[in-house]
Amino acid sequence: MDIILIRHTKVAAKEGICYGHTDIELAPSFEKEKKSIQKKLAHNKFNVVYSSPLSRCKKLAQAIFPGLEIIYDERLKELNFGNWEGLNWDEISSSEEAKAFFEDYINTTCPEGESYQDMLKRVSSFYEEIKVKHKDSQVAIVSHGGPIRAFLCIIEGISPKDAFERKVDYGEVIKTRT
Repeated sequence: MDIILIRHTKVAAKEGICYGHTDIELAPSFEKEKKSIQKKLAHNKFNVVYSSPLSRCKKLAQAIFPGLEIIYDERLKELNFGNWEGLNWDEISSSEEAKAFFEDYINTTCPEGESYQDMLKRVSSFYEEIKVKHKDSQVAIVSHGGPIRAFLCIIEGISPKDAFERKVDYGEVIKTRT
C-alpha cells in the first residue's frame, strides 16, 4: 500500500495561538499552495482519499480531489489541546501543567485534552484499519502535522521524539510505502 500524507496549507491564525481541534480558517495563500500540492500529486492515481474533518483539511481535500469520494475520519484530527485551545502559547507556557507537558509531551495529557501517546493510538487504529481495507491501493490522507508525524512513527518505526525533529511544512506531501 502506498500512503501519500498531505498536510493542510497555512492557516489564518494569529502567531503563537494554540490550536489543534479548533477549526481554523485557511490563509489567503490557499489557492497558490493548493496548486503546488496538485503539481506534486499530478502523476498519482488514488484509490481512496481520507481526510480530517476539520475545515482546514476538508477544504484542501475537496479542492485537490474533485469528483472523488472523501472519507472523513475523526482519528485524523490534530492533537486535542483541551483547555489550551485558542490561547496564546505565552499564556500557557508558564503554568505547571504546561511545564509538565513540555517535559513529557509524549505521555502527559493536556488539561481536558490528550497526550501525544493518545493521538498515536488513534492514528495507529486508523492505520491498522486501512492496511486491511486497502492493502493494494494508493491512499491519500489529508491531515495535520501531529498525525502525520504519528504515521511516520508507525510506518517508519521511528520514535515520537525523532518524528518531532522532522519538520512537516504546511502543504507538504510525504510518500510512504508499507
